[in-house]
Amino acid sequence: MPVRLVSQEELPGPLKGYRLIERLGRGGFGEVWKVEAPGGLLKAVKFVFGDLDAMDEDSRPAEQEAKALERVKNIRHPYILSLEQFRVIDGQLIIVMELADRNLWDRFRECRGQGLQGIPRDELLRYMEEAAEGLDLMNNHYQIQHLDVKPQNLFLVFNHIKVADFGLAKVLEGVRATVTGGVTPVYAAPETFEGWVSRFSDQYSLAIVFQELLTGFRPFNGANTRQLLMQHINGTPDMSALPINDRAVIGRGLAKKPDDRWPSCTELVRALKMSGLPPAVTPTQSTPRNVPGSGTATMLGPPGHALADSVQATRMAGTGSGGSGRLGADPNGPTGPLNNRTPPPAALPPLIKPGQGGPGSTPALLVPGGSGGRLVTPGPATGHNPTQTLNRPVVFQTGRMGSLGIAPPEKTGDGDLFPALVVALGETGRRVAEELKRSIVDRYGATDRVPNVRILCVDTDPDVTVESAPNNPVAFTPRELVSARLNRSTHYMQRDSLPPVELWLPPGALYKLPRNPGPANGVRAFGRLALFDHYRTIAQRVRQEIETFLTDDPLMQADKATGLGLRSNRPRAYVVAGLAGGTGGGMFLDVAYLLRHELRQVGYLRPEVAGVFFVPPADPAAPRSAALGNAYAALAELNHFQARRSRYQTAFDKAEAPITDGDAPFARVAVLELPRGTDPAKSLPVVATAARALFHEMLTPTGRVVDEGRDVYRNAYPATGPACQTFGLFRLSWPRPEVLAAATRRFAQRQLQRWTGKEAAHLREPIAEWLTQQWAERKLAFESVLEVFTAAVRGALREEPERVFDALVDPLRTRTPSGGRMDANGSVAVLEQLLKLVGKPPCENDVLPSSLAVTLSTRFDELVKEVEGHAAMMAATFLEVPQYRLPGAEEAVRQIGEKLKHQIESLEPVHTDLDKEVRTSYGRLIQAIGALGASGISATVARKANAAEVVDLLRSYPRKRLQLHVLEMCLSVYRRLLGNSPEYLREINCCRAALADMHAVLGRAGEAAAARTGPGKMILPDGCKDLDAAADQFLAGLAPEDLLAFDQTLQKDITRKFRGLGNVCLKPAEKGAAFRELLLTKARAFLDTKLDHSDPAAVFFRSRTQTGTAEALLAEALDEAMPDLKPAGARPYEMVVMGVPPGPDGERLVGLVRTALPDLEMTAAPLPDDICFYREYPQVPLGDLPQLGASAREAYAQMGNDHPAHARVDVPWQLPVT
Repeated sequence: MPVRLVSQEELPGPLKGYRLIERLGRGGFGEVWKVEAPGGLLKAVKFVFGDLDAMDEDSRPAEQEAKALERVKNIRHPYILSLEQFRVIDGQLIIVMELADRNLWDRFRECRGQGLQGIPRDELLRYMEEAAEGLDLMNNHYQIQHLDVKPQNLFLVFNHIKVADFGLAKVLEGVRATVTGGVTPVYAAPETFEGWVSRFSDQYSLAIVFQELLTGFRPFNGANTRQLLMQHINGTPDMSALPINDRAVIGRGLAKKPDDRWPSCTELVRALKMSGLPPAVTPTQSTPRNVPGSGTATMLGPPGHALADSVQATRMAGTGSGGSGRLGADPNGPTGPLNNRTPPPAALPPLIKPGQGGPGSTPALLVPGGSGGRLVTPGPATGHNPTQTLNRPVVFQTGRMGSLGIAPPEKTGDGDLFPALVVALGETGRRVAEELKRSIVDRYGATDRVPNVRILCVDTDPDVTVESAPNNPVAFTPRELVSARLNRSTHYMQRDSLPPVELWLPPGALYKLPRNPGPANGVRAFGRLALFDHYRTIAQRVRQEIETFLTDDPLMQADKATGLGLRSNRPRAYVVAGLAGGTGGGMFLDVAYLLRHELRQVGYLRPEVAGVFFVPPADPAAPRSAALGNAYAALAELNHFQARRSRYQTAFDKAEAPITDGDAPFARVAVLELPRGTDPAKSLPVVATAARALFHEMLTPTGRVVDEGRDVYRNAYPATGPACQTFGLFRLSWPRPEVLAAATRRFAQRQLQRWTGKEAAHLREPIAEWLTQQWAERKLAFESVLEVFTAAVRGALREEPERVFDALVDPLRTRTPSGGRMDANGSVAVLEQLLKLVGKPPCENDVLPSSLAVTLSTRFDELVKEVEGHAAMMAATFLEVPQYRLPGAEEAVRQIGEKLKHQIESLEPVHTDLDKEVRTSYGRLIQAIGALGASGISATVARKANAAEVVDLLRSYPRKRLQLHVLEMCLSVYRRLLGNSPEYLREINCCRAALADMHAVLGRAGEAAAARTGPGKMILPDGCKDLDAAADQFLAGLAPEDLLAFDQTLQKDITRKFRGLGNVCLKPAEKGAAFRELLLTKARAFLDTKLDHSDPAAVFFRSRTQTGTAEALLAEALDEAMPDLKPAGARPYEMVVMGVPPGPDGERLVGLVRTALPDLEMTAAPLPDDICFYREYPQVPLGDLPQLGASAREAYAQMGNDHPAHARVDVPWQLPVT
């Protein structure tokens, strides 16, 4: 028998001293445990299924594993998991092995959890190289094929590969061997399905493993073994997820004929490494390359191939102002330029070495220099336009980007939507991103309804993690948050892929990192160091977000949700950061150049990156601070690169070419001033202002008007040096989205309150009527229960019990036809037969139950299960009935208990009397039978009377005893049901507690939302001082019939999705979050149809009935929108935009402002849901900012070597002249 596997127990026999700790995994051939060996060493032990002592089918896995162990036990290699011993204990094969850290599948899932496509390419190639060396050793020196190469069998020990699990290993005979089954169909080579093995079978599996771990997609996707078999043998592998240059290499590894594959696994990996290298390009004189129709040089590069030029020109050309702007439209039309070109070759031959071409092949496309490009092979032509490709970065590609190629042709329209990527750095950037998400949620219900807006937060603070709060709609998801925590100084000196950081770090800065590093803590150089350390993750995340812009899907979805239409499919990236801190202040310039580089890499040749930055106040009277010194240094560095005083060049990773850029990092820079101090509550208005401005820019028509006004001024008055903008805004809003959100939360809470209430007086009568009907239908009345047991007795006896009893007693009469003496022994024999049927009275404590008692007991068990189900159903029914819910359920349980008590109380006296009769009858019967054997004159006289009494008692006793049995069973049924009532109440109270917890969660979400209303003033109904009051007033006006209709509709959704409210309440951890989401979604949709849809302008005039109050409020709003940051010197030009709802009321508002302020230059813009004043200084010289003034420079100068202000020292910074 197999060894008993229980945690903390020791193994028997030869492995005594090995203690089981925990099971690591279980498969088809056995299970693996983590074990503590003698001396405290940790090992892995595999327990193989099957009994080697038995010669049956179940022993085959163990026999196969034992044979494989004999083949591989002498192999020793650093990349092969070492086998320490194997034993057979009680017929079970037990293998002791080296304990690994994890396998490649664990590493792959870890990368996916971080938002990556798969394992980064450089890292994966290192693993593949080591696995290939181990597999080739087995093949070349021992003629063994592993035959089970898959991610779960490639283990990691200190980030080095260990090939393991040789249960299927086969020795080759010549160049092939037979296979007996057991291979994993997903990774198996075609020949294994035909029953034989070649020297190249493991290579085939390794090629599949590489594609899966790199891209997340396998080349064969069959859903079952038969489909996989057919695909492996006859199908073409789907390699579209792979980077283009890897496809030919993997394609050869997946050749159907083993001899057509690579000579070895090592050759396969070497070819993959070569495919990722950039080509050797002869330097040539750079000449400007123009996008057709632009008239401006957009990229410098060597003269490319004619086909490359024509493809790039065609794909980069926009539709111009004449485009329709319709999403998904083909700008070239059916006879456009793309369709007039000769398509490139469908594919390269199976093997083309770098620098070579096959017969008739077209030269590979060349890409502009300085972009880290490489040779790219055209993919297969489709049935529509020919496929064009552009270079991709050498490492960390994602499968989708590699297959999509360059950016789509430009499309423009008269709408407002465009792709936007917001990269928020540090605490301040993260808070802006959170407020932006809040604005989106308040307006559209969820951020995923506008997928054209992507958010990515990077922070060095280790305490900033993904919040596990499904009830918080603005919590960051794992995809949106990148933790870039710092490490110890030794970490940066030991990383092979990291370029030397001492070249740019301030002297000695690396050794000032604490032993347990936390956030950057205001040191800008540490923020930049964190970017270098986590560059691969951050760059990968940026690339994944940019991928979403390569199709029209996000814009089409956003258009469907908002109706705003297309403005452009050209993306705009935003970098949001506080310049006074270490994280944002240290990263912002490098992140901007990284964004520009990645956008260019996919074909956006004129990338647009905007900066939104926050600086502390520069008060000459206040003490100088490190925050102000940091801001001065950051602005100085920004001024340096905006002025193009030196070319940006940085190598973040040894495996990638440096990022170089001669242009300014930002197309536009906005600077906002934070209030003094570090209290987040004080800075919230400024943070909310920035978030609201971003929301208006990306998701309202006002953003387009502001952009156009800004461009007009800049074109008319070009800046002579680096400039920025600063702005302020103030909203007069009818906060319909906010009122709707508040009302939704409060309505959901009240719904839960109604469900969990206690008042049930008004429910008693209808529940009583319903219970009476159910009592009859479910046969719970006494007569029905009595008939169940009576029928059970009839069924057991196969006739009426009275006839059976009479049949046993009647022979006593026939034996004394003349009334002679009755035989006492005969009477006793009849009594014993009757007692076997019905038993003695309960007081006699009969040891053996009678046959009918057994029958009744069996039927009792069956009936109790049935009626308990009926009672539970009746108790739970009202949970699912609107207007009843928990109060109704409790009232039903109460009335069920009362009915049961009444039934028991009415039967107990009957039971007492009947029990007394049974005991009396039995006692008289025993005495009467005893008197039959008496002698004497008096006995002779009484014998005849005794004989008659015996017969009567023998006839009556079994009847009464059976009646008592049945009555006891009926009472037991009712008592059992009554005993269950407390359990029903406990379950109802559990439901009440679960719903109360959900109520509290909604309350906390409401508190968080109520604290943020953004910069401005709300226009609320008369008598309402805040959002909650407005929501309450609105909810008070809902009609009872509407509430009932909502509850009924909601119940249908609850039943369909969760199979009932009770199921939700009893599994709150599993279903609670989804239920809250359903409740809020349905409540919002219901209330949206009831809430006033008037625009803010109409509400504004309705709420301003007194003369003069409207003008005063508008003037106040205009003053409040004044930018807080005041530049030094002359007041710059100011742009004022007033966003108003379209329509007569909006026009009336604009006219009111222009009448009250005739000298104000103001542009009106459509803004459906707000009245908003936006004031901006669109062109402020950076040198005019107070944060670059004398007091700020003094704070900068006071920051010595202990706290260096600059993020890097390898650039000769030129401080701005103010």
